[in-house]
Amino acid sequence: MAGAGLTGCLAALALARAGWVVVLVDPLQRETLLSRQRAYALSQSSLALLQQLGLASALASHLQGFDQLTLAANRGRAQARIHCTDLPRDAPPAIGWIAEHRPVMATLLRHLDQTSAVTLKLGVAPSSFPGLAGEAGDGNWDLVVAADGHRSMARQTMGVRCWGWRYDQSCITVQVHLHGEDSARAWEMFRDEGPLAVLPMGQGRSQIVWSTSRARAARLMAMDPPSFSRALAAVLPKAVTLITVRNAPQAFPVGLQLAQRLQQGNVILLGEAAHCCHPLGGQGLNLCWRDVGCLHALACRVGQRQRSIGWLLRRYGRQRWVDTVATLLVTDGLLRLFTPGPLTRRRWLLVPLQRFSLALLNRWGPLRSLVLQAMAYGWGPWRRRGMPQEYTSKLSQATPARSR
Repeated sequence: MAGAGLTGCLAALALARAGWVVVLVDPLQRETLLSRQRAYALSQSSLALLQQLGLASALASHLQGFDQLTLAANRGRAQARIHCTDLPRDAPPAIGWIAEHRPVMATLLRHLDQTSAVTLKLGVAPSSFPGLAGEAGDGNWDLVVAADGHRSMARQTMGVRCWGWRYDQSCITVQVHLHGEDSARAWEMFRDEGPLAVLPMGQGRSQIVWSTSRARAARLMAMDPPSFSRALAAVLPKAVTLITVRNAPQAFPVGLQLAQRLQQGNVILLGEAAHCCHPLGGQGLNLCWRDVGCLHALACRVGQRQRSIGWLLRRYGRQRWVDTVATLLVTDGLLRLFTPGPLTRRRWLLVPLQRFSLALLNRWGPLRSLVLQAMAYGWGPWRRRGMPQEYTSKLSQATPARSR
């Protein structure tokens, strides 16, 4: 396997749990892998996968649940609220959970260290990994998994091209302390310059994911801390007040990307090596982890000698296309609908459609349920996996109590 990020590490553990022997390599050292200052919104599908792989108990204390999501557009004049009661009654009592990068990454690395079936090689250049020599791996390995990010060297070595485009946006992430924050409510605000998400992390802390034009993002990143704080305070929801910025903001460009093939020879592309989307709705990591869930289910069949490796290679690509393409198209469509830009001529046409969409979502329960299930479990046939009561109880403790 190439790539020891969150997706690569989880995939290595999934293969090991399925009875495979895994070699995982990454050019980065351990502390570099741990050092990313970021938080993620994990969906129901991601939590079900963690439970299935025996990681849920170790991570439960690092998760902050939220049971409400407020969608807002037109400077807050149009809103829709989604609640966890819009999910099936047997689902854990939250829409999602916020997890910081470092404790999750540290937990995965610790479990890799403790798993005898996994050999972890950090600080190793991918070119020195024999499984990635040649155009599509070689005969030394039954399966080669490339999970080395959106600039995947493995994908480039294979000669697999990508569809997609870059948006005229950059995404700024920063952690803050807020006053007036509801610790069980997340925000997704659709602004002319791009969406802005407020993800509650507990104890007054929040992760801000702020999308704006590349030019403005460059100006914001060049500001001194007081000036940046004032600019951020001006775009936050009126219900909250910025107290302090907890870390240095980071910016990265955003776009849509899909590999033209998810499998070639004995190599499969996993996670951002296969696809990237706008962080709207927090779908990126969850889509990657649904890749891992699919791979784990197929690898278990092969590990039990019920199916061949060739079957896994063919099946993986077919199973992941619907969910992947649908997620990319939906996030792109929502971005174009709700972020027309302040000067675009079609803005006056889109504003009524934005208001109608959010009003319909706010008033029609079946539509909220459909949208929330797609966010929670992905597209295509939904396969909700039950969770043990002990696990559900631990997740409930991480979510402020509310009525279902």
